[in-house]
Amino acid sequence: MRTSEVRLSFFCLFKPTTEKSDYEGTKGLSTLSGNSTFSGGRFTLTFCIPLPLCLSEPKESFLSSILVIFHLSNSNQHIWRVMGSVEGVLEYKSVLCFFFLPEPSTGKTCLPKALLNLYGGLNVTIPLLMDIAEKTGNLREFINTPFRDLYYRGQTALHIAIERRCKQYVELLVEMGADVHAQARGRFFQPRDEGGYFYFGELPLSLAACTNQPDIVHYLTENPHKKADLRRQDSRGNTVLHALVHIADNTKDNTRFLTKMYDLLLIKSAKLYPDCSLETVLNNDGMSPLMMAAKLGKIGVFQHIIRREVKDEEVRHLSRKFKDWAYGPVYSSLYDLSSLDTCGEEPSVLEILVYNSRNENRHEMLAVEPINELLRAKWQKFAAVTFYISVVSYLITMIIFTLVAYYHPTQGKPPYPYTTSSDYLRMAGEIVTLTSGIFFFLTNVSQDPVTGCLTAVSQFLASNSNLFIYSVLIVVTAALYLSGIEAYVSVMVFALVLGWMNTLYFTRGLKLTGTYSIMIQKILFKDLFRFLLVYVLFMIGYASALVSLLTVCPPLGTECDGGCPTYPNCRDPDTFSTFLLDLFKLTIGMGELDMIHSAKYPAVFLILLVTYIILTFVLLLNMLIALMGETVGQVSKESKKIWKLQWATTILDIERSFPVCLRKSFRAGEMVTVGKNWDGTPDRRWCFRVDEVNWCHWNQNLAIINEDPGKNETCQANGLQQSVRALRRDRWSTVVPRVVELSKGPRPRDLVLEMEPLTPRH
Repeated sequence: MRTSEVRLSFFCLFKPTTEKSDYEGTKGLSTLSGNSTFSGGRFTLTFCIPLPLCLSEPKESFLSSILVIFHLSNSNQHIWRVMGSVEGVLEYKSVLCFFFLPEPSTGKTCLPKALLNLYGGLNVTIPLLMDIAEKTGNLREFINTPFRDLYYRGQTALHIAIERRCKQYVELLVEMGADVHAQARGRFFQPRDEGGYFYFGELPLSLAACTNQPDIVHYLTENPHKKADLRRQDSRGNTVLHALVHIADNTKDNTRFLTKMYDLLLIKSAKLYPDCSLETVLNNDGMSPLMMAAKLGKIGVFQHIIRREVKDEEVRHLSRKFKDWAYGPVYSSLYDLSSLDTCGEEPSVLEILVYNSRNENRHEMLAVEPINELLRAKWQKFAAVTFYISVVSYLITMIIFTLVAYYHPTQGKPPYPYTTSSDYLRMAGEIVTLTSGIFFFLTNVSQDPVTGCLTAVSQFLASNSNLFIYSVLIVVTAALYLSGIEAYVSVMVFALVLGWMNTLYFTRGLKLTGTYSIMIQKILFKDLFRFLLVYVLFMIGYASALVSLLTVCPPLGTECDGGCPTYPNCRDPDTFSTFLLDLFKLTIGMGELDMIHSAKYPAVFLILLVTYIILTFVLLLNMLIALMGETVGQVSKESKKIWKLQWATTILDIERSFPVCLRKSFRAGEMVTVGKNWDGTPDRRWCFRVDEVNWCHWNQNLAIINEDPGKNETCQANGLQQSVRALRRDRWSTVVPRVVELSKGPRPRDLVLEMEPLTPRH
């Protein structure tokens, strides 16, 4: 016997009347469900619509008609029966307001319920519900009623139809007047780091794009009823491109569909709104999709955006990569540097990767072309010379500071008089030291003029935080010295030690020493910090216990036969701090055990001392050594990538120390005309050249090569010799790729010729 499922839905309509009937006293029905036996099967009875309805005379409401829809489904058939009638609905539509009332707690009506309960992708009650709503004049309110609960607030029936991948119901809802710009802002639709589950950009179009439904994307943006605006932003200011970047997870399949959808939307936007560049729209955080990809570490989407080539002539201006020439597998490409390197005019992707991103894969993103070659060009053009000058200058400054600290006067009170020639030399050294401290302080604080008040605090988390602390100590030392406080010496010696330790900052410019400094930083702030946290707790606990076993020293002035005992034979108020130092000496193998004989219970004292040595010297100390070895191994495996991040930080630190006008003069690349804009004007961009080799797709470059792929050092023309710079300038000014249309048909596939087997001829 077959088992069928029957879904029974009641839609009860009321009309006012003044006559008494058998239904007097019926005020409405609640949502109910139950199970029963039906022809050997099992059916579910569901009242989908909470009632009563809005009536002109609410005190006298009577049941007018009942529409009963049976949905009988099995593997072979769908049987529909309509019982009752809807007579009287149109006659009394003037007194019906929202005859499908939403649930008070969620705001869910019967339409979302029907969309959430599809059988084989269908639910024929949906068209019938909208037909009733249209006849009663409540169609738009019925379709666009949003959810009101905390988790799904703002979600409409259109969101559910898109999520259920039902294009036919999406089309039906849009035709009936669904809001294509409704925003789902509930907690469920927030990013996971904010307690949500699935952030898709709130808008129906963004939901279709993030769930990989290009057919629905085409329909929403091209339908004749109400088109979805690709430029629309959600409550965070994100467009559909921002939403796609946000859901990227750097897996191969995810990146493949996201990049295709990204290009589809970008090209569609350029065709529908040629005067608006969707990729340059900034969200509430001031970030474009490219900047967001850099900050969130979405390396797959990031690489696709900066290396995008568009073959369509109509939207070729969307490309960020242009091939200048190709010779076999070797080709020279021009990369658009807009947003990548802005020279301080606006936030750049390079600065975001180095300073504003905390993703573990940001060093991998710096290895993506053209960023890798761009950093190398910056280093060769200005950063290397500036870096070596900075190293020499800093070493000279530290030597002067050391001499000033070593030969500072010890007699009298500061500020000391300057009478002899050595005093004047010391004064000159003090001025040089103070000037360097003020310079480091100002450069660290004023790097971000907009948030200068907060930058000083953020420097503690930066790579050059030691320089900032050093500059503060120098300024404090000078203030104490001029105020006549002798304690300036204490601050000065700390500044001296930290100043010499800061020389490690300059080791980042060299690969050999840069990796070593990274190892030291990771061991200090990771392994050693955890070791000290546990070790201090052990040491305080054991010191408290062991000191309690010592006898109390007699008060001062007490006469004792043979002399009064002192530490370590007894304990006094200073014993605890002294005992902590003794335990530390014992941990590193330099301690003594003389106090055992003075303990009240020597056996207990010895047991505690032995367990302390086992836990600290044998266990914790060796665990620290093992952890440090593991850290060194991890850093060694990725030493090149990690050093490249430090190297990039050094380059940008040097660049940011220059004024904006000087940055522009050192800027890598050149202004190039790469084609035409949508309005026919020349498309001029700041581009950077990268020579690449690709053995996989080199035979596809035949359609976009330049006729001169060479790099001649000199060229004879009419007896005149052109320099390399003149030759490159002439080629760069005409780098528009010459497209040779071999065929107007689809893009040819790679041609693969199989070798014939060698066989003897007959």
